[in-house]
Amino acid sequence: MRMIPYQDAGFRYPLSGSHINVEIDQQIYVAVQVDGVDGRQISTVLDSCWATPVNDPSYAVRWNLIARECPNPEDSTVELIQNGISTSAHFSFRMFTFTRNSSSVFLHCQVHLCLLHLNDCTTHCYPGYHHRGRRDVSFHDSAAISLGPLVLNGRDRGNIYHCVFLALKYMFLEHLMT
Repeated sequence: MRMIPYQDAGFRYPLSGSHINVEIDQQIYVAVQVDGVDGRQISTVLDSCWATPVNDPSYAVRWNLIARECPNPEDSTVELIQNGISTSAHFSFRMFTFTRNSSSVFLHCQVHLCLLHLNDCTTHCYPGYHHRGRRDVSFHDSAAISLGPLVLNGRDRGNIYHCVFLALKYMFLEHLMT
């Protein structure tokens, strides 16, 4: 399984390197691909994807991009482009940062494989309606994968102070409620 960031909506031009340089508000396109399986029988389903400021998927500070197989309704920049129809799932989001002093974002996804035979592996994401076909028969295997860091370019780091991000707002409110 691989998670690959792209700079284009056609998923033709991958972003590469051990530290992937991006700009604030840049739309990032992400593919999660499973290799070595029969695409006529298996599809890749993103259960959840989230971002953290450190390379730890369990880190308490996080921003959900995809939850319960659908885009986070609190983040209008997230688009679930393809999920459950092939061995590659695709989504996109607008690059953000957690705090003014943070310049790195790590992506994490929980993924499962779905048996296509007689199953609807696609998700249906409508406001107030999150449903996919019966999971007990279609669920095949599960795995987690991470990517990063996505690092803000130097010129963007100096301009962060004027931006207010939903992630920071919701993390603060969530912390107050616990």
